[in-house]
Amino acid sequence: MASDVASRDHYLTLALFSRRIIEALRELVRNGKREQLENALPQAIDSLQAATDSRQLKGYGLRVVRSYDQVRTINELFPNKQDRVTMINTLKSLQEDIDPTSRKAAALRAIQFFYAIENRALRNYRHPSPRAARASSTK
Repeated sequence: MASDVASRDHYLTLALFSRRIIEALRELVRNGKREQLENALPQAIDSLQAATDSRQLKGYGLRVVRSYDQVRTINELFPNKQDRVTMINTLKSLQEDIDPTSRKAAALRAIQFFYAIENRALRNYRHPSPRAARASSTK
């Protein structure tokens, strides 16, 4: 039972993380403000890289995408590794000084990406699969 609660917590953490990124991106699109995004982007990039490359996490103390449940959620939505790599590059472009039209288009693509993650994580939080619960309990 404890592993089920931990698994559900992982989904909720991923959904909240995604919402934080979405809100920062919306602030950029609406008002052109980058303050929230500058704080959120490094974690988003590093977490997606970790989910994509299965590399050891380092650097920032808090990494959201670190559990089987979280990585599985992202991989369910974006099974093609190139989709995740493309989003990593999109997020990196938002760290650079690009023209406002390109920045807005990139931010809107990222909002869609993280919105999909947020929704799937919330669905998995409400209805975790028995397979995920078994996998979490064996770790």
